[in-house]
Amino acid sequence: MLFKKGVIMRLMIIGLTSFLLLSLFGCGPKPIGTVSFEKIDIRSEPEQERILDAPPIEIQAQGYDIKIIPKAKYDLQGIVLGRKNYNAGWNSIISPCDLAIAWDKMVITGMYKQIEWSQSSRWYYWRYDEEFPFDNAFIARYSANTHIIPANTNIKSAVLNIARGDTVELIGYLAFVTADKKENNFWWNSSLSRNDTGDGSCEIMYVTGIRHGGMFYK
Repeated sequence: MLFKKGVIMRLMIIGLTSFLLLSLFGCGPKPIGTVSFEKIDIRSEPEQERILDAPPIEIQAQGYDIKIIPKAKYDLQGIVLGRKNYNAGWNSIISPCDLAIAWDKMVITGMYKQIEWSQSSRWYYWRYDEEFPFDNAFIARYSANTHIIPANTNIKSAVLNIARGDTVELIGYLAFVTADKKENNFWWNSSLSRNDTGDGSCEIMYVTGIRHGGMFYK
């Protein structure tokens, strides 16, 4: 098939325009360094190291003065049970989503696949049938709903690319958060235990690094 020069030029312009649009709007989170070959150990317990007198991370956004105070270094590796995005409430200013994650005995046994998981209003929920061999305490011990506070826009982009069933490693800090806006004062406190349940048992994590899909983001 023969093309006239004008047709060829138009095709080249269309192709170049498409490439530029993909370059502008198709950019995802930026990996730091080379591809990560470090294995994510979903069979391991989360690693936690208490820290004292850490300086707060201060953020001013939408009229709020927000302080994020690290309480413990935290490294969580596991399988994602679900991601829920949030855009309402003062805490959505710093925490765009929650990740429900399972690890260790929950994934070794494969029992997480026999549970129906869901997330809503910053909580996560589970449902199982009568034949399920473990109780609620076991499920709570080896899974968690983690409120994610990305350290920067690159981490935020990486987090929002994570989906149910993915294997991830989250690196950062469990934190206590305060927010003040005129006469309104709020606080959000992370659990430091894997054994607690109910209100206040979720982890609030200031994430500084993510290993996901063979890449490392920070």
